[in-house]
Formats: sequence, structure tokens, C-alpha cells
Amino acid sequence: MLKGDRMKKVLLAIVLAVIIAGAVFADHPDDKMGIGVMAGWYGGWGDGGLAHTAMSLKIPKVPIFWGANFSFGSNHFNLGAFGDKYFIESALVSGIGLHWYVGVGAWANIGYSNNASDLSVGARLPIGLSWHILDFLELFLDIAPNLGVKIVPEIYFPAGGWPIEIGVRFWF
Repeated sequence: MLKGDRMKKVLLAIVLAVIIAGAVFADHPDDKMGIGVMAGWYGGWGDGGLAHTAMSLKIPKVPIFWGANFSFGSNHFNLGAFGDKYFIESALVSGIGLHWYVGVGAWANIGYSNNASDLSVGARLPIGLSWHILDFLELFLDIAPNLGVKIVPEIYFPAGGWPIEIGVRFWF
């Protein structure tokens, strides 16, 4: 087990490696804005699944892909947000614009149901395929296993799950 200053140095080296890898493998345009919509299914640790919809936003010169998702039904409402940094983006089949990516991110979710409310936060690992059909049009499919902690109504671990999403993003 690493302790103190040595742990800080190891973490700093990992963060720098991720930043450098992001610059080396970046596939998405850094100088354009990306806006998209997604549909997906979210399976939680020990829970059933929920269908959800989401929006995606990529701001020029900012290396984070932002998203907001929501789902609702007769007995529940969930609203979440996430931010992902892709540290590997590489061509899978470059001739047709098919790429793959792996990243790291964070999420927060607030939910209400007939008998409870909750607030949870955590980390995620997005892994996916990205197909740049045209310069301004991208289709993507990903799974983002995540792990976190429920804070409200009481502290509970593990929270999280495995969202699977398919979407379209437009680049301007």
C-alpha cells in the first residue's frame, strides 16, 4: 500500500498520463461544438432496469463530454448528470470513420419514488463505438459501468450500475 507523498506522486503521474493520452488519441473535433440525444437502459446494482433519455454536449476546447439524463414513470422520477474525459480515441475501421473510445468520468443522480428519495454520486468508465458518418454527424453506442455511493437518505455503498446508450451527435 502506498502512503503519503508517494501516493500523491503516483496519482499525479496517472493524471498526467491520461491528459497526454487524450491529446495523442483525440478523435472528436476540439474546435467544434457537439450536441446530441441518446436513449438507453440503466441497470443498477441489485435493482431492476430503467429506460432513460439523455442529452449530450461537447463544448469547444473543453475535453469533457457532458450529459444529462432523465427518466420518469407513474411512481418514479430520476435526473442525472455526468462528465466524461476520453483518454483513448482510436480508429477501428478508419476508411468508414468507425472509432472506439475509453474514458473516465463522474456522475451524480437525484431520484424520487413513491416511498423514497435519494442522492448518489460516483465514477464511471465509458467504453464505446463512434461512427462519424459525415463531418457533422456521429452515431455512438456505449456502456459506462459505474460505481458510487448513495448519500441520501443514508450512506449506502455500492450505488451505480451499467447504463447502455445509443445516440446521435451533431457537430457545428
